[in-house]
Amino acid sequence: MYYLRKEPHEVVIPAIDKTDGTVIPERKYTSEDRAIYKHSRLSRWYRGRFTGISGKYQGMRVYQCKTVKRILEIRKSTYKATGEYFDVYDENGKVAL
Repeated sequence: MYYLRKEPHEVVIPAIDKTDGTVIPERKYTSEDRAIYKHSRLSRWYRGRFTGISGKYQGMRVYQCKTVKRILEIRKSTYKATGEYFDVYDENGKVAL
């Protein structure tokens, strides 16, 4: 079974010049570990904190597919909608495509 997940990564937010002349300094931001979830009664996809394969996020389970073709379609549609690129995983870890 395949699923979509994005591991945490660190991003540097550049300095911001405010209109009053002050500056918000450059800072680091670490994103959280995220996965794609699907509600059992709705046809919507949700991105949420990864709680493990058997864990739940607000009552929803990690969406899993049997075929690589289907999970790649979902990954493509998620990227078009959100601009966030998820990696494909299976029971053994990250899948090299």
